[in-house]
Amino acid sequence: MIVRPLQHIISLVILSSVRAQAPWPGAVPLAVRSPHFNCWLAGLGQGHWPTFWNDQILGWLGYIRIDGVTWGWLGPSERNGTLTKTEITPTRTILTFMAGPMEVKITFLSPIEPTDLVRQSFPFMYMYLTVNATDGASHSIQLYSDISAEWVSGDNSSEVTWSTTPRDDLVFHQIQKASPEPMQEFNNRAEDAIAYYAMANGPNVTWQTGPPPSTRGSFSGNRGGGLLNTEDNNFRAIFDNWPLFALATDLGNVSEISTPVVWALGVVRDPVISYGFGDGKIQPRSSFFWTQYGAIGDAISAFVKDFPNALERAIELDQKITSDALSISQDYADVVSLSVRQTMGGIDITTSNGTDDQWNTSDTMIFMKSVGDSSRTNPMEVMFAAFPAYLYLNASWAGLLLRSSLQQQAATIPLSAYAAPDLGSMYPSALGNTSTISTEPLAIESSGNMIIMALAHAQTSGDNSLISSYYPLLKDWANYLMANSLNRTIFISSDGRNNPNLAIKGIIAVR
Repeated sequence: MIVRPLQHIISLVILSSVRAQAPWPGAVPLAVRSPHFNCWLAGLGQGHWPTFWNDQILGWLGYIRIDGVTWGWLGPSERNGTLTKTEITPTRTILTFMAGPMEVKITFLSPIEPTDLVRQSFPFMYMYLTVNATDGASHSIQLYSDISAEWVSGDNSSEVTWSTTPRDDLVFHQIQKASPEPMQEFNNRAEDAIAYYAMANGPNVTWQTGPPPSTRGSFSGNRGGGLLNTEDNNFRAIFDNWPLFALATDLGNVSEISTPVVWALGVVRDPVISYGFGDGKIQPRSSFFWTQYGAIGDAISAFVKDFPNALERAIELDQKITSDALSISQDYADVVSLSVRQTMGGIDITTSNGTDDQWNTSDTMIFMKSVGDSSRTNPMEVMFAAFPAYLYLNASWAGLLLRSSLQQQAATIPLSAYAAPDLGSMYPSALGNTSTISTEPLAIESSGNMIIMALAHAQTSGDNSLISSYYPLLKDWANYLMANSLNRTIFISSDGRNNPNLAIKGIIAVR
């Protein structure tokens, strides 16, 4: 689960309460799809780079060229449009700018697909744009966006390589480190990530890779808003002449467009988790979407083609979530609109490869990273806080998250008398809590959380299989709670406090 600083959340709540205002919040989510793929826009909004949650810049820029004049709508620009409106829904952030005579609306859609494991596990998002002339006249319009290689490493001195694949239906850039480091992080960034930037191909779509003067210069210069369809094959460090990966399209003379212009951005890792269970076995686990696609290009193509349906599903889900939350209060609806993407963006949905080299879809597990405050895997107190959202969206998925913790702890020999507070401190490794410091002070909270979540999953989903399969383990934890819940001498909550709530949690879990 992604944790943003308090001042960001406060300003976001203010933003969400005022649906159409110019003041900018502390930060808004742009792309939130996985623990290693989340991007925010902070500061004043105009002329600022998007960043990772730890404020590390993620190069992502957008231009619109109107009658030969270039305006910026994402990232720094010599001439920025004026932000006039910001909207946040559970799945979308919508920014409206004025650029000369054109109203430009940019939407960042991080899909939430609660009925489809394949779609939800595919770590891509949509950015789409529409324009409307406020003077009613037609104008020559070209659109441009690029990303930098900063998306694939937390170390800008890293050497990177790249390629561009133009297909009949699609054009996409691919960027990765020259020497990836599997299962390693630097500055909380994955060092084995591959970034993709894609757009549906067509006669008016152009692309280019290269340093800023050539890519952005080609669009803003004398080429009429087009790119060269050429590759820069001088592979180098991220900060060495900042290689960029650009996609542009020419809309011609228009006063408005009825069909949005869409870019697709993704950050993919494979495998995504290193899972330890029993006898020192370590299992690499991959994103579930690979069970349907053998090649990444086919997965991207399907994602781009699915945009109209994905948008329809997102709007329907936004309306349902907002309506349900409003039945409690406006303030609650505001908080929910801000938190759902973050909750879903903190997990990886995984599967394993069987002995026959086929995907074992019956072995599906979800893993969570404590994003924003540590790199722990399946932190029990964060899982507990996020659990109502998973139960609401798809209760069976809540069970997949519990299973990853229960299976590992059931395979641990000797069995612990109480639940571990996490599956390790270095996501994406889920090798178990190997801390040399005793975890027993957290035993009441961790054991109580696990038992309460297991019961909530069974009651909400109607599926008792987890409780049945892991009953001996859960019973041992319940016995521990019965013996220790009222003992306040050593036990603390995850925030380091010793308070009566721990005893209450132990009592609730036992009951």
